[in-house]
Amino acid sequence: MSAINKPRMPELRRTSLTTAARCFIAAAVGVLVSWLLLLIHIFASAEALQLVAVWVSGASLLCAWAGVLTWRMPVFANRTLVLFAIGWAVGIPISIWLSLWAFADRPLIWRASMQWLALTLAFAVGALLLRALLRKRTTPTIGRLLSLVSPLIVLLVVLFTYLGRAA
Repeated sequence: MSAINKPRMPELRRTSLTTAARCFIAAAVGVLVSWLLLLIHIFASAEALQLVAVWVSGASLLCAWAGVLTWRMPVFANRTLVLFAIGWAVGIPISIWLSLWAFADRPLIWRASMQWLALTLAFAVGALLLRALLRKRTTPTIGRLLSLVSPLIVLLVVLFTYLGRAA
């Protein structure tokens, strides 16, 4: 039997990661890097380590936001939607508190860092709830509207507190 008559083995293709998976992996790496920086800060106390950890945490939240926006979500049960709503209900007040706490006699770089973290947190939790609610046809419109508007509310809080403190 010659080599010409042998059947060819099909090539096994490696499955590539989706964009959402890549974004979530980047977010996880960012969280690990920020934890590592904070761990190093315990032993070598430098304020720059804390600032970089906050900025990396914000960047990982931004990657999580991009991952949520590109994720093909399944249709979740009502119990799971309640968990998303609880996460949103906890995340938005934390981001508002972070944006207000940034102006408690802090240097400018800390203000910018805390506002960055607050905005990215609001974007991440708002997008997660919005995308989860949009997949379910029976969800109330007010929930969709609140999850869409909540990051804008945090942005307005940041702008008004900044303008109020600058004047």
